[in-house]
Parts: sequence; C-alpha cells; structure tokens
Amino acid sequence: MIVVKIIFGATFAVVVAMMLAILVLVPTISAATEAERAAAGVIGVSPSEDAIADIPAILLPIYIEAARSCVGLPWTVIAGIGKVESNHGRYDGATIGIDGRIMPPIIGIALNGSNNTAVIRDTDEGRLDGDTVWDRAVGPFQFIPSSWRTFGVDGNGDGVRDPHNVFDAVPAAVRHLCPTGTITDIEATVFSYNHSTAYVDLVLEWAETYTGAVTAVPIAGYALPVIGLTEAQAIRPHHDYAAIDIGLPVGTPVFAMVDGVVTTALKSAAVFVPGSADGRCGSTITIEGVDSVRYTYCHLSAVSIAAGDQVTAGQPIGATGGQPGAPGAGNTTGPHLHLSLRGQGRALCPQPVLLSIIRSRPINPLSSPSSGCIGGQVDTDWSAWLTSTLH
Repeated sequence: MIVVKIIFGATFAVVVAMMLAILVLVPTISAATEAERAAAGVIGVSPSEDAIADIPAILLPIYIEAARSCVGLPWTVIAGIGKVESNHGRYDGATIGIDGRIMPPIIGIALNGSNNTAVIRDTDEGRLDGDTVWDRAVGPFQFIPSSWRTFGVDGNGDGVRDPHNVFDAVPAAVRHLCPTGTITDIEATVFSYNHSTAYVDLVLEWAETYTGAVTAVPIAGYALPVIGLTEAQAIRPHHDYAAIDIGLPVGTPVFAMVDGVVTTALKSAAVFVPGSADGRCGSTITIEGVDSVRYTYCHLSAVSIAAGDQVTAGQPIGATGGQPGAPGAGNTTGPHLHLSLRGQGRALCPQPVLLSIIRSRPINPLSSPSSGCIGGQVDTDWSAWLTSTLH
C-alpha cells in the first residue's frame, strides 16, 4: 500500500507508541540468504509454539501455501503483516468463517487526510468499503480499493475477488509484495507494502516470533542434506570413489534426503587414530530410502535419531562435524559432510542428484552413474548431463 494505513484501526502514531512500549530488539533477517535458499527450493520454517497459539487454524496453512509462489518470501513475514494489519482477521471482535470470509468486515477509517492518512477520494463507488466519498482500507490485509483492483485474487475459485475473504486476501497480499515472483530484500519488500520503518520493524518482529525450527523442504520426495547448498558445492568431485565431501562449518544442521528407515546411527566418542582402519567415517547415519537407495552421512558432530527410526525427507537428523581430531570426526582433513549413495549394488554419484534437487527437478538417484565424480578422472559436465537426462 502506498498510504500509511490503519493498523488494528490505530493511527501511525499509535503504532510508534506500540513499538516503544514493546522495547524488543528485532533480530536481523538476512533477506539475500533467505532468497538464495528459497530459490533452491530447500528451506522452510515450521511454526513456533507462539505461531500455533496465535494464528487461527484456518489461516496458518494459507500463509504457508501462499508463500510458495514467491521465491525469497518466508511465510512468517506474510503472517507478520496479517498480525499487524488486523490481528489475523480478528480486529475488533471479527471472526473468520469456515468459508474464509471475515465477519463483520474489517474496514479502516476514511482516507481523508486526517489521522496521518493520505487523501484518497472514492474509487470504487463504495462497493468494497461502503464509503462513496472517501476510500478506506479493507479486509485482513487492509487493501485500499485501487490496490485491490490491481492485486486482487480469486484464491478459492468461487468467481469473486473478495478482500474480506482470507482465501483471496492472503495470495493477493503476496502478489502485492512479490509482483515478479522473486524478492531479494525482505525489509524493502515490507516497506513497499507500507512506507513506514516502524511498520517494517513490527512486522519482522512478529515474523521472528512465528519462526520455529528451520527444516529442509522436500521437492517431489527429495530434500537437500544441508540448507543453502550451492551448485558449485554440489558438483565437486570426490577424491577416490563415487561420493561427495561438502565443506561446512562444524554444527551445520543435516537433513534426511528421502523418506526411509535409519539403519545406522553411530555416535563415535573416540578420536580417530591415523592408520587405523576403524572409525574412518566417525559418527555415522545410514538411511535405507524408500527409493531403494542407501544414504550414508559421515563425520557428524551430532546424531539426533536412532537406528530403527522412520524419517521423512527434510527431517533434521544431526549436525556436521569433521573437525580433525575431534570425537566423531573420523578421518578428515577439515570440517565437512561426507555423503555417499548406494543402490543396485553400486556406488552412485551424488552430484547430479544434488544438482537436480537444487534445480527443483529431482531425478531418481538410481539413474545416476558411478563414474565422472571422482578426482583424477574425466570430469562430467553435470549440468549438461542433467539437462540431457531430464529431456
């Protein structure tokens, strides 16, 4: 919205007072990093306990689903806007029906220049806001009629674009925030919705409150083993057999790549002795995937699952280690995650599998070759290989 809008029916001055009263330091959100991760299709944030307690059950999945249409926009930011604009559609006692419509409708004060508002004369003949003289912000996301005309969405397919219905209003808000389908600066994006730095701070504070555990989001049943994996990291060859070493700081969260059963969950307390044949892998997790592929993770600093556990793609299972000489590191030369895949009696190159997940078009790992990913051999152009395979 271009105008300074009504927030819970309060004026901008009240919002500032609310900010001063809260006295909470808002943690910084790295928008570029979030965008990069979302672009890879592998980041998600589960709702915090506060989110589950505060956000109406009908709205939470709508927020999460709507965010999928915008690369770089966390659902928590949309929820933060919904909180600040209308207390998730509950301002002044309003309620959300099972059809998504808010009753009574939430309508802001007249935009006639008073109370720090802009001057906007009627543009919709009172159809949305009931005012034929001045425009008013309407609905849980407080759209002014002219903005709704531009960004309004029929999210529930009933043939009506209704700013008073959460099924329409939430995706419309995302369309307003993210007209090109991608954002790289979250603060600037929220500022474009309401030109107030106090508003941006308050929205991001709520977004932080609603943020639970970070999870890897599966795509067609597959998730990356670590969040933020780049294409350059994904295609590096392994030194002596089909596998991959991913250089990562100690303690980086590790995720199950596929649904399956944990067959090994070894927590190695011993420090590896050079020359010993035992414990080269250090702390280890092995998952027998539903795709008939065995996934082995080595050199872990933490193991958070046990043998026999059922895991799902994207589920946290431990943390990377690999610090030479540290317990659980095994035989390493620096902090990293060792990952190997095996299926149909042969080692499989993880590189094209990882690259395909990054590009949101996962391949069947069993189609991956056993050569071309080993140092000293002829390198495979995995991008070209993947393009050829997918077509």
